[in-house]
Amino acid sequence: MLAVSAGLTAVVAGIAGAWSPCGLSMLDTIGSALGDARRSMMLLAVATFTIGAVLGGVVTFGGLALLGELLGGDGQLRDVLAGVIASAAAVADWRGLRIAPQIRRQVPERWRWIMPLPLACGLYGVLLGLGFTTFVLAFAVWALAAISVAGDSVSLGIIVGAAFGVGRAIPIACLTPQLGSEDGQRRLDRISVDPRLWLGLRRVGALGLTLCVVALAAATALGNSLGPKLTTLASSATDPSAAGGLVAWQSIGGGGVLQRATGAESPLPGDLPALGNANVAWEQGADIVVANATTLATEATVPLPARATLSALAVSASWLVISALPVGGGAELVAVSLADPTTSTPISTAPLAGEIGRPAIHGSDLVFSASSARSSAIIEVDLATGTRTKLHATHANYSLQNPVLSGRRLLYEKVGRCEQKLLVGPATRGARSRLLLGLPSTVRRDPGYQPGYQRNWDSASHCPNRAAGPGGKITLGTIALDGTNAYVTEYPADVADARIEVVPLDRRS
Repeated sequence: MLAVSAGLTAVVAGIAGAWSPCGLSMLDTIGSALGDARRSMMLLAVATFTIGAVLGGVVTFGGLALLGELLGGDGQLRDVLAGVIASAAAVADWRGLRIAPQIRRQVPERWRWIMPLPLACGLYGVLLGLGFTTFVLAFAVWALAAISVAGDSVSLGIIVGAAFGVGRAIPIACLTPQLGSEDGQRRLDRISVDPRLWLGLRRVGALGLTLCVVALAAATALGNSLGPKLTTLASSATDPSAAGGLVAWQSIGGGGVLQRATGAESPLPGDLPALGNANVAWEQGADIVVANATTLATEATVPLPARATLSALAVSASWLVISALPVGGGAELVAVSLADPTTSTPISTAPLAGEIGRPAIHGSDLVFSASSARSSAIIEVDLATGTRTKLHATHANYSLQNPVLSGRRLLYEKVGRCEQKLLVGPATRGARSRLLLGLPSTVRRDPGYQPGYQRNWDSASHCPNRAAGPGGKITLGTIALDGTNAYVTEYPADVADARIEVVPLDRRS
């Protein structure tokens, strides 16, 4: 709804630009073809102007949308701010108020004398399509800029920009072929002397902005309704894994559980289950069993690492990855090829148990978190080639945890002193991730001064989403990912009450 309403408003705002000095000069420049009597030259100039205008619009509004994605932050707050700006712009355009701030700049006239007409018109189109390099003829242009930033979607910005460029080109395409005729000249004269058409377009744009405000309000209401309300997959459960429509988890005080696509649950003959491709693995006695996820027929048995306690498993069609805690301390990560279960390959070791996180694997791509006192990172290892890639890294004030893969999509948690975030994005080095779920951190915050005494300064570390005092009551834990949903473990104060929640990947937070 937002994309459609913003796109239509952008077309109208672009058409309104025909009433500017630049818009009228474009009609004269292209309509006369600078004295070239060939109609083909005029049509070519119209085409290049249109291409340039669309390109300029995409650069401006697509760039603003990209800026909004890079800024991140509270999506609902940005929707509210954009809605306020769009509402004010709608009122101003409906009343026909004078545009302010105004950009009193025109396109360079000399271009049409020193360049071929199609090239000059293409560059003119880019300048007019950029929206803010010449006169602005409707408050809707400013509002669409705010909506593009708030939309948190480059595709929305591209739609708005392309629509604005098309709007700027429509008067050129419609009027210039007629300027050699009496009717065409009469229409141009009417545009030049009658401002009521311009006011009418601004009012149509105001109606479009009203639809944008309604769409933004609906998005905000949807975000509020989604808030903390999630679907509980399993209670008294932890360590989910998912693949091929199946979900497995560890029951607290019990064993592993496998849930099939029909919703039917069946117990597994072991602990710490992990799903991958068509396989499921679990710990059973002194061994790790890899079985077919449909029939539970054993495909491989791998002995546990000597003098170590198993902490987590990850499995795919070709690999088994074991996270273990050696008796002497520390942590280790070992990969076993299912083609030769007798041979293992060390992946990573750490002197402290918490420095290597729970592994996850898709195909031959393994991901895990590696943390130290100074930094935290998500590492990807191609088990087939040994290639290592640091997908994400952060400084010591944050911890990256529990990464999981589904294809080339990465789900992970980022925990800091203010907030716990569940993020999803491409499994590419440095790629931007989207917030699926955010909760306050469980860290107690000091107010930064002693109550009852003179408050000369505040030394607290402030958080935008919470005040001083006790932290949140829920801790995010292990997670899983499939094609449509994320699964996250939530730990309340009593760990025995842990539950696994389902978070749709299309959720707007």
